[in-house]
Amino acid sequence: MTSKTEFKLEEARFFLRHVEHHWRNVPEIDFYLSAFISAARSVTWVMAAEFGTKPGWREWYDKKAPKPAVRALLRGMTNLRNRSVKAHPVRTRTTAKIIVAPEHLTPEVLAFLEDGAKGQVNLEALDPSNTRFVLKQGERVLAPVTLEHAEHHLPEFAGRDAKDVCSEYLAELEALVNECIAKFAA
Repeated sequence: MTSKTEFKLEEARFFLRHVEHHWRNVPEIDFYLSAFISAARSVTWVMAAEFGTKPGWREWYDKKAPKPAVRALLRGMTNLRNRSVKAHPVRTRTTAKIIVAPEHLTPEVLAFLEDGAKGQVNLEALDPSNTRFVLKQGERVLAPVTLEHAEHHLPEFAGRDAKDVCSEYLAELEALVNECIAKFAA
């Protein structure tokens, strides 16, 4: 039988799978990120409710001081959860690697790309697969493009893809839950 803590951890896994599956879809990825953050952040609360009265659990849990790198991850996730619940919804900043077909590499598009694509640009989907887009600057269409890769960044984790941050956080939670279950689920 699955414990309440394992069930909550599975909920976080569920939402992370959706984050990974919807990497091309904005704002859907932001919605799944928000759900992942809420579910993952509550795993230790459910663990404390489920195992907190077991002999030795509190002492074991209090000794689980994370290493500095993990502490920064935990602090960032806590700040992100607090922000998303109390002040501002999760909204990632997306960077994308696109492919422009040679026939669409006009002098205007080449100049734009060589300039480092400075300025606000948007991708407007051409089909439900979120693979084919129109590259736009304001209302001006620059070229049709194909999305090769996208990363979604959160202010709390500058320069890191949100999917990677969430995967790292989930791995930390899984290790903690597995140890807890092994020690206290008898």
